Amino acid sequence: MTGHNRKCTRLALSIALIAAGLFAIPLQASAQGSRCTDEATSLRRAETQLPRLDVAPPDDQQIVCITLETNIVFARRFATHLANCPRSPHARGAEAWQRTGSQYTAQFNERRCKPAIRGYRG
Repeated sequence: MTGHNRKCTRLALSIALIAAGLFAIPLQASAQGSRCTDEATSLRRAETQLPRLDVAPPDDQQIVCITLETNIVFARRFATHLANCPRSPHARGAEAWQRTGSQYTAQFNERRCKPAIRGYRG
């Protein structure tokens, strides 16, 4: 193979690799977009089912701890979702959930609650 043929072969291979990469980007973005949409829907549903701290009996340590921990886990899940899907429709609520998660974590620690939820690692 002559030098010219080798250069042409390398150029053709480079073009093929670049083209393959360009076609893969929209597929990856599309797959990520689908995952983001599914997770956003799941988050919306989960948020409506969260226990509310304001209705938990304040003297019932166990219920308050479970309520706090459930909301803390949701706040972590929410943050993970936004880190992976910055264009999520939930992005507007990011600051509020970050604040809420921090406040609930502080209350969880002040009450000396023990972690009980093991499923979500964020």
